[in-house]
Amino acid sequence: MGLFFNRRFRWWWRSLLITAGFAAFGWWVLPWLVPLPADLVATSVPSTRFLARDGTALRHLLADDGTRRRDAVSLEKMPRPLWQAVLAAEDRRFYDHGGVDLWAVARAFRDNAQSGRVVSGASTLHQQLIKISTIPRQPRTLATKIWEVLQARHLSMMWSHDEVLAAWLNRAPFGNLLTGCTAAAAGYFNKPITDLTPAECALLAALPQAPGRMNAFRDLDAVLPRQRRILQSMQELGWLTPDEARIARDQPIVLQRFNGGFAAPHAVDLVRSQQEKDQPLPSIITTTIDAALQSQVEEIVRNRLAGLKDRHVSQAAAVVLDNATGEVLALAGSRDFFSAEGGQINGAWAPHSPGSAVKPFTYLLALQRGMTPASIIPDLPIEFQTTTGIYRPENYDHHLYGPVTLRMALGNSLNISAVRVLDQSGGPQRLLETLRGLGLTTLTEDADHYGLGLTIGNAPVRLLELANAFACLARLGIYKPWTLIPDPQPAPGQRLFDEAACYLIADILHDNQARLLTFGQHSVLRLPFPVAVKTGTSSSYRDNWTVGFTPEFTVGVWAGNFDNSPMQDVSGVTGAGPIFRDVMQHLHDRLGTQWFPEPAGIAHARIDPRNGKRLTAQSPPARLSRDELFLPGKLPNPATNADYDPQGRAFLAQEYGSWMRSRDNWLGDLVTTRTRDATPRMQITHPISGTVIRLDPDLPGGGRRLLLEARGAGDISWACDTLEIKIDASQPIAQLVPGRHVITARSAATGETQRTTVIVHAE
Repeated sequence: MGLFFNRRFRWWWRSLLITAGFAAFGWWVLPWLVPLPADLVATSVPSTRFLARDGTALRHLLADDGTRRRDAVSLEKMPRPLWQAVLAAEDRRFYDHGGVDLWAVARAFRDNAQSGRVVSGASTLHQQLIKISTIPRQPRTLATKIWEVLQARHLSMMWSHDEVLAAWLNRAPFGNLLTGCTAAAAGYFNKPITDLTPAECALLAALPQAPGRMNAFRDLDAVLPRQRRILQSMQELGWLTPDEARIARDQPIVLQRFNGGFAAPHAVDLVRSQQEKDQPLPSIITTTIDAALQSQVEEIVRNRLAGLKDRHVSQAAAVVLDNATGEVLALAGSRDFFSAEGGQINGAWAPHSPGSAVKPFTYLLALQRGMTPASIIPDLPIEFQTTTGIYRPENYDHHLYGPVTLRMALGNSLNISAVRVLDQSGGPQRLLETLRGLGLTTLTEDADHYGLGLTIGNAPVRLLELANAFACLARLGIYKPWTLIPDPQPAPGQRLFDEAACYLIADILHDNQARLLTFGQHSVLRLPFPVAVKTGTSSSYRDNWTVGFTPEFTVGVWAGNFDNSPMQDVSGVTGAGPIFRDVMQHLHDRLGTQWFPEPAGIAHARIDPRNGKRLTAQSPPARLSRDELFLPGKLPNPATNADYDPQGRAFLAQEYGSWMRSRDNWLGDLVTTRTRDATPRMQITHPISGTVIRLDPDLPGGGRRLLLEARGAGDISWACDTLEIKIDASQPIAQLVPGRHVITARSAATGETQRTTVIVHAE
């Protein structure tokens, strides 16, 4: 009998040792052989947040897993009630077990066996962290559970409990595409995690158990019972006093859904497109956007477009630049990002024809090449031979303005004058190089492709880039690239133009008298404070622009339709102009604006705008005069008696004769021409014989109007067997049709006749 008991004792003893060995192996050794999930040891990458310059949220992107994450925070930076609520809800014995809670396993086994179904689990935070860090998700089999248990045990031997708890809080799903407690605090309460109350902490702790089923936004009442049970557990564990628990239970839960914002959508998208394609976005991108100004600009765009609905204007875009830095303070790319009329198209970045908005740079080149604001430009018909045929510019309103100063030509945005000035100032190649140097990246063709029409907007540009080119004028010739990301050490900029020349352009663009003939005395461009401003309208009213600046800010506005359909007689003054005015007025009222101090060396003189001559004490009395500014050493010649007739009328060249007899003569009897002793021989000056014309539907009237001009004494009559010739405002006009046509001119004084031939091609 003793032998039997000795043998039995030895058998039990060996079994116990073997069991203990297996248990020790399984508890201490085997877990080391099971690797942890790769995503657990990898750094958790937050999804990118875009902020305004003052920290206001603009947008929170989704991470690769389709959720919103924020930067991980340590346990020390989390409110104590939050992680205590999590432990009360998920793992009460967290600090007492080694990754796997054996007591909880035994309890769950008992409860489930008694119920005949799964009524409770024994998952620890270690195991949950392993599960949410395993990508892709594994099927919920017994083998998977065992594997996760071993990984949890491995994790407990490598990480401290505080590290595991912090990692769980930073990675747990809280529903509504929110991952991690910081994202959850912002998403549910729109507040930082440090500002959460115990009641709010308990609510967040209630969500990870079933983030899909417990949707606080959809059914808060379904979540509140679990929140209250968590608060009760926190009290039982001594983490809340009875009074604190009561206050927390009584606190009403007020949710403030916040998905990271969706402000300045076109600006955010533009920033995203400019990031390195092969580089991950940083967790936070602070932009240059002024959130309050952005909101105001968007509201102005919407309000002004509402008044243009009946004139087929569906969209507009506006940008505001800080001239000192080149930072984009506001960028509205459309009326509404979600509008069905192409709202997601960024009108500030989509190329459009700028019309006359690029003319200031032509005149800037002219000033730098020796012209002055008083230089006289003949605003008369002219033709240019190009590689594609004859180019004949026309003014926007189809009128001719005769002798105009450079100031008047730019102020009134005269097309013929601008083309003449460009032809005398280096031609399209010089202007093209200038515009490219100002950052206009859409000008990819060669100069011959654009021709002299480049100065009146035949090449598409981007609003943001054109506004930044105007900002160079506002800096009096210093170029800086525009930016949506603040630079802590901005570059000083590059001088491209003469400071004084830029000042003269700014002075002309803010001179309401200079644009009086075209825009009138009380146009929308006349603000109650100094602003330099230029409009532009493309052919057939497809695009209109207003761009301008003060020393502090540059504002650019485009209005039109994204399908390129024409507006109904909406120009830069009536379309983009009111938006520009409202934005600039808001900037002036909110931030204040000044005007430029006059650069050293600028000369002042009084001139006669009929001939550009300087009026001195020795000059005859002038019937017209105005004060003018000049670059150093560029004063015009003084006026003398030889420049006027006895009635004080200014003498003009003979080329102005037809204009003086037309209804376009705005100077009336203030000008005359010198008489000649002999009757001149008649000569057809327009069109030149052999002219080839291609009809252009984008020109007014389809480009079918051909002005006829000839030099010679007396009246001249015109005839053509194949074309109809009409008299319009004392000007003979041929109505063009395709074919070869011979036009005859006959002098009534001498009977002399001349002929010219034109060839007209269809569109």
